[in-house]
Amino acid sequence: MPTVQLNGRTAPSQACPPGAEEITFWSAELPGFGQRIRKSGARSWVLQFRPKGGQLTKLTLGDPRTVPFVRAVREASRLLATIKLGGDPVGEVLRTRSAVTVGEMVTRYLAYQKPRMKPRSNQELKRHLETHAKLLHGRQASQVTQREVVELLEGIAAMAPITANRVRSSLSAMFAWGMKAGLVRVNPIAMTFKPGEEKPRERVLTDPELALIWAVTDGAADHDRIVRLLMLTGARREEIAGMRRSEITVSGDGKAAWVLPSERSKNHLPLELDLPLPVASLLPEPRRNADGEVRRFVFGEGIGGFSGWSHCKRLLDHRIAMANDGKAIPAWRLHDLRRTFVTRLNDLGIAPHVVEALVNHASGAAKAGIAGIYNRSAYAAQKRAALALWCDHAARFVGEAQARGEAEIVPLRRAN
Repeated sequence: MPTVQLNGRTAPSQACPPGAEEITFWSAELPGFGQRIRKSGARSWVLQFRPKGGQLTKLTLGDPRTVPFVRAVREASRLLATIKLGGDPVGEVLRTRSAVTVGEMVTRYLAYQKPRMKPRSNQELKRHLETHAKLLHGRQASQVTQREVVELLEGIAAMAPITANRVRSSLSAMFAWGMKAGLVRVNPIAMTFKPGEEKPRERVLTDPELALIWAVTDGAADHDRIVRLLMLTGARREEIAGMRRSEITVSGDGKAAWVLPSERSKNHLPLELDLPLPVASLLPEPRRNADGEVRRFVFGEGIGGFSGWSHCKRLLDHRIAMANDGKAIPAWRLHDLRRTFVTRLNDLGIAPHVVEALVNHASGAAKAGIAGIYNRSAYAAQKRAALALWCDHAARFVGEAQARGEAEIVPLRRAN
């Protein structure tokens, strides 16, 4: 076999001679290290050695496309030094190759989390680990360094600081799981900083802004109904979008009760709400699938609940601007309706623990510590009265906006 001046420039130019199945070009500077080239064009770094009292052995050190020349030489030199000291390089390489990569750990972690997460949360986790952290997938999980993680997060933060924070949290959770699963010994993310600065949103919509949103959601489309339900109930958007018919009970007077089961709530706590007439009237009639059976979801089409938030929000903002002399409602999100609901109810004098119960929070003095253990009240009567009060208040500001001619307001019926 030929011995050549093997380096990062000469290695790519080597080729397998015509008629030969393979050839190995050995380094003149580092005996035993070389590049093997097969007839097919496949290449690999190899190390050939004879341990003391042993047989001639050849190890593959990687593909030149993924393992640079400098790294291959460094690894070969280290293994040759190990041999001189009486070590076992073959066993060491085999142990290293049996170690799990980040990509393999991602696959196992996602499979572990899938039955434990809601579909939307699971999709976010997959996006963080499969897309944003893809640069780490080929690395052995046990060899990922803190510096590598910081560089990855800094690259993401340059374009999307908040996303970088979420990726950091997902990676940290995965490595913490990996430690418990015996795949890694340390969590390289644990001692890193959050790459993006986050400030809690404080946006509370004004009554005229709420009236304007109400004015342009007068259609029968699912998104219009959902936006109004979010405004009147303070619920989370996914809770409304995934509402099941089995969760709704309609009474003879047109009112309804909604029981949100614990498996569908963010904090895994059930929620019971008596819906006054203005809220219950926003629920569409039962729909049927192609086979004629009644859909189990209140909103949406096909086999799931409602989706398509981004597109519908853009259309909603466009309608708002068209109805408001070209002026949009500045910097608002659908979740701001929940914060507005909580703020306005407190302004109206509703006791904080009742407001917390309405939005299914398990915080506040009434539910904290030992009080929460013994206080199992659902505050049903207080929640019913609070929702009726809020619907009445909404009817007033909608009516006032109509009287001022600020928009073509669709009337909101009084709660009682």
